[in-house]
Amino acid sequence: MNRTPTASRDIARLSFTDGEVIVSPRDMDIFVMSAEKATEACRIFVKKGEQYERFSRDFLKPLHEWCLGNADRVQACYLAVPESHVQVFVVTNSRRFDFDFAEKVAGIELKFATAGWRISVSQLPDADEESMAAFFDPEKALQVYANG
Repeated sequence: MNRTPTASRDIARLSFTDGEVIVSPRDMDIFVMSAEKATEACRIFVKKGEQYERFSRDFLKPLHEWCLGNADRVQACYLAVPESHVQVFVVTNSRRFDFDFAEKVAGIELKFATAGWRISVSQLPDADEESMAAFFDPEKALQVYANG
């Protein structure tokens, strides 16, 4: 294994001819694996980073901006992520279902679905955490937006 020093850290270079390598992350766990498996793990890590970046850039940011643009009606927005698709819950300021706002909610769902996201967007009237728990777990959900 070759090491090339940089200003802030050493870089480990792996090749398939190196045989086995030892990987020791900061948490002090030690992994012994083939260079091929270590290289594949690095590829997976990079791919997941790229997927997170796309999710953040192409989904979370536009959803947050949409909520800001509708701040007069949106109290909060949550993401519950089950295995099959992303569920978005838009909590409105109204104590009743806002039929006038329903078209905008359907529009944001259509926008993301057209862009290839497996998503459903539901509008919930102003509700406390106990009421929201009937639809999703507020403790485990990602809060994308909160007004005030």
